[in-house]
Amino acid sequence: SFLAMRTQLLAALVGLQMGNEHGAFTSAEKVAVSADGSASKHPSGAFRSRHSCVDELPDCLSLTRANLTGCAEQPFLLKACPKTCNICAYRALVDEATKCDDEHEMCATWAKAGECEANPTYMLQSCSTSCDSCEAKQNGCARNVTTPALLPPDEMDAMFERSLTLSEYEPTALSTSPWVVQFENILTPEEAERFYDACETFDRSLAGDALSPVRTSTQCWCGEGPCLQSPIVQTVTDRILNITRVPFNNAEYFQILNYDPGQFYKVHHDQQSGPWTPQGVRLYTFFLYLSDVEEGGGTRFTELGITVTPKIGRGILWPSVLGSDLTTSDKRTNHEALPVKRGTKRAANLWQHLYDFKTPSRSGLCAFLGKNSNHD
Repeated sequence: SFLAMRTQLLAALVGLQMGNEHGAFTSAEKVAVSADGSASKHPSGAFRSRHSCVDELPDCLSLTRANLTGCAEQPFLLKACPKTCNICAYRALVDEATKCDDEHEMCATWAKAGECEANPTYMLQSCSTSCDSCEAKQNGCARNVTTPALLPPDEMDAMFERSLTLSEYEPTALSTSPWVVQFENILTPEEAERFYDACETFDRSLAGDALSPVRTSTQCWCGEGPCLQSPIVQTVTDRILNITRVPFNNAEYFQILNYDPGQFYKVHHDQQSGPWTPQGVRLYTFFLYLSDVEEGGGTRFTELGITVTPKIGRGILWPSVLGSDLTTSDKRTNHEALPVKRGTKRAANLWQHLYDFKTPSRSGLCAFLGKNSNHD
């Protein structure tokens, strides 16, 4: 079984890391593991340094294919087969997601005080030894194998074509290659105000997963709790997902934005999620305007020569990946938020993934969520 194969692979890797005194292989021996999970050793040289980007098992291609999207469904393969899984640039992130230790000297004290249960988002990640969450953390980035991909390649066009039939939203195709579709009347002015007010705490916006001078707006994440449970947020979520036909769990939480005069977000791309993560790539962006803007603040698609003017209730939908290859970013949808000159711009992003995003997010165990894991 694949579980047996996983156990044997892990045993081989542990032996490699711990050395000969623990019954592992000598420096002149190398583990050979076949696709069916059988293991042997042969004198073909020692494993290379763990810091170089090479596969540490000889049959990585077979292993990752043995379970289809094996790199995402069995995250231990990310460490054993980094080259085949195409995560060479993200090994530090993989190490962070799978390491087992206490990152703070107070972890044991906090655990005894019940913080593992009271504050699991922080504790299970950062105090995994004291919270006994090492195995859960290492499995927390595994893709749910019972959740299929949202759509196969070459079916993206059908979603956009269908969206153009939703006359209540006055759809307009600003571009068809790539798709950029504009909608009106996603919400009323009164709904826009309630939607914005549902999110309470605004902080400096991040560019990817870090503060950057390329982005100067403020943001509020409408996460689990009162914001996500707000009736207006649920209503707007339903309207958008009825357009894209994306399951609720495949969507991220709304990122609600505020741009004051002079604030902007320079040219960027929204596809920041590696194909090997549990949620997979960001398929679509639905960008929703929550206010009019007196001057400036448009959304400009730099490769397409298209600028969308902010208007309350207006939405824009575009893909982040190629319809013919869902693992490849579509750089034609590079865009920027132009500086607000007069007035205030309020808006919201709803990013939507190929696989379930919310389930691994709720667990608080996967470091791949909330991190930039795609730089192509």
